[in-house]
Amino acid sequence: MKKRLRAATAAILAVITVAVLAVAISFSLREAPAPEEATINYGDLNSNSLNVVETQKDGYLVYAPEGDVEWVLLFYVGTAMPADNYDAVMNALASRGIAVIVSENPFADLLYEDTEKAFDEYPDAKYFVGGHSQGGGAAIRRTAENPDRVKGTILYSPMIVNDATLADKDVPAIYFEAENDRVLTADYKAEAASRMNEDCEFVFLEGANHMCYGSTGFAAFDGENTRPLTEIRDEVIAKTLAFAQRVINGYGE
Repeated sequence: MKKRLRAATAAILAVITVAVLAVAISFSLREAPAPEEATINYGDLNSNSLNVVETQKDGYLVYAPEGDVEWVLLFYVGTAMPADNYDAVMNALASRGIAVIVSENPFADLLYEDTEKAFDEYPDAKYFVGGHSQGGGAAIRRTAENPDRVKGTILYSPMIVNDATLADKDVPAIYFEAENDRVLTADYKAEAASRMNEDCEFVFLEGANHMCYGSTGFAAFDGENTRPLTEIRDEVIAKTLAFAQRVINGYGE
């Protein structure tokens, strides 16, 4: 009798276990609800605080914000600088909703490439193009050659060795000059400034040197940053975002 009772109990437990497993499996097989995609508020970039994923591609580094990207910055590095040299600035821009693509061409103006595959990363987006030092020269040329795709140009202490100009182009531009820049001569600065159109916004960074935009310095050739680097970078980020906001707000008007 006890054996039959134990057998019956075991059978009941087995049935219950199978039933529970069946229910658990059925729930696990249900399609999990897709996580809501973050909304990028292009009407107020400073209201965004987005997760950013850095992805290494063939020839460029992507800082991709979560959400449906509509605006992108294609950026060219200063001479022989690594793509992640500008990580602080690029991450800050991406977290506000502007995806950033940094070309790994170490001599973007000196060894300019006629085609730019990074444009295919976000084929339907509107582009800013920017650059630092001689990378700024590449940015000017890329802008001049792609007036239909480039909606704004962002230049950090640019040095130009090509013949391109924005003086005759109806494209918004912002131009940063560093007070203690000892890498660029007065002639280089004047030449770069002469390539801008009359609507270009000029920003003078007090107490900043040529390399203030990134993590690498040229101590032997450059001036000093006479105010905290974090303060300088915060100014660069804030004024870059303000410029981008004006371009975005004015797009299509």
